[in-house]
Amino acid sequence: MPAKTTSSTTERISDDRQAGSYGSVKTDDHAMSMDERKPLSVVSKLCYGLSGIVTEMYIAVLGAYTNVFLVEVAQLPPLFGTSVVLGGRALDCVFNFIVGPLIDRTDTRWGKMKPWLLGAGLWLVPLYILFWYVPDVGKEGRLAWYILLSILLMFAKTAINISARVLVMFLSDDSQDRDSATAYRGLFMLVGIISGIAIHGQIVALYGHAQFGPCANHNVTNNTNSTDEHVSLELLETGYLISAGVISALSFACILAVVIGTTERKDISKSSGQQPAQSLSRKIKTVLTFRPNVFLMLIIFSVMITFAILLGASVLYVQYRVHLPGQIQNAMLVFVVSAVVSVPPMSKVVATFGKRIPFMCYQLCLIPSSLGLLFIPERSLALLFVVCIFLGISCSSGFFILWAMLNDVADDYDVQTGRRLDTLFFSIALSVNSLAVTLGQGMTTIALEIGGYKTGACVQPDSVGTSLGILASVFPAALAFFSVLLIWGYPITDDRRKEITAELEKRKAERDQNENREGTVQTGGGVLHPGYENNTSRTH
Repeated sequence: MPAKTTSSTTERISDDRQAGSYGSVKTDDHAMSMDERKPLSVVSKLCYGLSGIVTEMYIAVLGAYTNVFLVEVAQLPPLFGTSVVLGGRALDCVFNFIVGPLIDRTDTRWGKMKPWLLGAGLWLVPLYILFWYVPDVGKEGRLAWYILLSILLMFAKTAINISARVLVMFLSDDSQDRDSATAYRGLFMLVGIISGIAIHGQIVALYGHAQFGPCANHNVTNNTNSTDEHVSLELLETGYLISAGVISALSFACILAVVIGTTERKDISKSSGQQPAQSLSRKIKTVLTFRPNVFLMLIIFSVMITFAILLGASVLYVQYRVHLPGQIQNAMLVFVVSAVVSVPPMSKVVATFGKRIPFMCYQLCLIPSSLGLLFIPERSLALLFVVCIFLGISCSSGFFILWAMLNDVADDYDVQTGRRLDTLFFSIALSVNSLAVTLGQGMTTIALEIGGYKTGACVQPDSVGTSLGILASVFPAALAFFSVLLIWGYPITDDRRKEITAELEKRKAERDQNENREGTVQTGGGVLHPGYENNTSRTH
């Protein structure tokens, strides 16, 4: 009987091996987990990077042309334009705290992030096109129209931004892979800005220069001027709508590439969802008071409000300060192209020297670059392009280094507390970003009011150019200096970052070892069901 039992057991083991199951369901899960932990491929990084194009094309056009469109094409007073900008952006900050927890509670076969990416992308396309439509409902009706669309746009944009930003934490648990993917996204964010500005600027230019508005066909005769003004505004509106359709189509194609070309790690997603129960208010409090995060949020605020001011005021600055309205698109392209070109060498510098020192150097370079805007003579195209190049290089750090630092902050919190709150960290960072952009765009409109901007007038007073020049130069220089002081005291030094990486690698090795012990029992090169070894020994 013992011999028969031993033979039966051996046959069971042999059958399991031949079937390929090796007698353990957990072994397949473990093999899949180890396969998922391979380094990210270039294709995955490229597909993830395309997520940076999506919102940046929208934001670049909205940030640079919303004030121009509302004032010149929709014929709203500057303060009405401020209401539209502030109304949508203020709720954008709130939406981050609504969408973040909803994403955390999402659990589908496609993961947490991808359903939100795809759904919000479908929602964003018609909203963005309708935003550039001018309804014939009077000024108060148009104000309500644009405030409503701005709010809905910000909700869809928030859903895409959070899901795309947090997705990098679910692609890999290797910090270098995440930093590399973040660099790809930062590069494509700048490509998105270039694409948005180039597509929008060139299409609108075919239908008349947006910056001229009703002055494009200005004539001496009042009746003729009124007729030409109406025709000009209709043509401009058509250009804006066609541009919106092209940008929406490209953005949705990029969303599909992200959804199809990336793999959301289920083991990371599952561990992130298995956190001890804690109220949202308590989570927010712990994240907001986490010391490294406090420094980083202040830095993000300073950098993003600088970029919002430069982007929002650039169109009107070139038109009314430098008096080169025909070079607006070219100046903006020079600015963004120089930023794009600087990202790849920046990633190599960061890999060699860390993140703090390179970021500090970029911010120090921003101070003289922005102050140079005060001293550009009228119609000096060459000097304008030179300053734009230095501004683009200096501002590019905000698209890569800052968000790579946020990955470090989330990892440091995990090391110190044993909890992962990735979605909340990114939600709060995006709220700070939205607040900064809101203030930056609002300051542009306020500068127009202070300068005495006259809605619909063909000639603006010199004070408009002066106020825009001060806004675009002095404020960014002061904020850059403030950022340098903050990064100097930033707690996560390069040595601390290495300690965090070492601790996370240690935890990952221990987790893998535990999975090996729980999943299988190795005997003589074969893998047995748990308990086979004891049963076999008893038969002998």
